[in-house]
Amino acid sequence: MERKMVSKIASFATLAAPALVVTGAAVAGGGGAEFDVAVAQMVDWLEGGLGQLLSLAALAVGLGIGIVQQSIMAVVVGIGMAIAVFYGPGILTGIISGAVAF
Repeated sequence: MERKMVSKIASFATLAAPALVVTGAAVAGGGGAEFDVAVAQMVDWLEGGLGQLLSLAALAVGLGIGIVQQSIMAVVVGIGMAIAVFYGPGILTGIISGAVAF
């Protein structure tokens, strides 16, 4: 009987511990104004010329590897990387600002 109780408590603790960790992480989203300048600079770079340069470089590398390997998958990865670099900062900024706003 006592062994079952210990097993149930261990199971509950195993399930409850991640919930407590996630709750603490959600509360930890406030503040952080000291990084606002760095975040704004990084977003400006990725949405500006640097983002276009990285997107074109990823596409060019994907095309080059695709030609060498005679496979379209490298081109698909290059296009995916280009899309992620170019549109990723806006998407992540929207997700984070929506999550922290409440």
